[in-house]
Amino acid sequence: MSRGRACAAALVLAWIAAGCGYSAGLGVASRHRSVGVEFFGNDSYERDLERPFDDQVTLSLRDLSDAPIVDVARADVLVRGKIRTYARRSGIRSHENVLLETGVTIEVEGSLVERGTEKVLRGPFKASCAVGYLLGDTENEFAARDRALRHIADEIVLDLFSPPH
Repeated sequence: MSRGRACAAALVLAWIAAGCGYSAGLGVASRHRSVGVEFFGNDSYERDLERPFDDQVTLSLRDLSDAPIVDVARADVLVRGKIRTYARRSGIRSHENVLLETGVTIEVEGSLVERGTEKVLRGPFKASCAVGYLLGDTENEFAARDRALRHIADEIVLDLFSPPH
């Protein structure tokens, strides 16, 4: 089979598969017309976690669902919660007692709330993540923090929007 015919056959198969009714994602739009993400509260002693976590929750909603994300004042449902803890762990030390590796543990709680009535539709769900990092570069802790926040945001979104069993 020529390269052009193989390419055409692959395109036809992809087109047929797309028409089979398969869809990826959580199918949120069939249950909620719009979703708003409130800034999560922060009960931890670590400052300025709210904005990066808001970015991660919004990114998770975009990646994992078909939910139209709108301003919280116009949304049908709201993702609401708080960052419970941010802790650094003691880590690994060398034979000379020099700290080489450490990590962060973050715990977050989130709920799905009907705007206007404030009725809790799902949750609260707790999610936590521990990520280690090497010392030396000051950016390593921020990278570990962002990985943990991304994992937690994905977990919270899946918990809040997965169809009930």
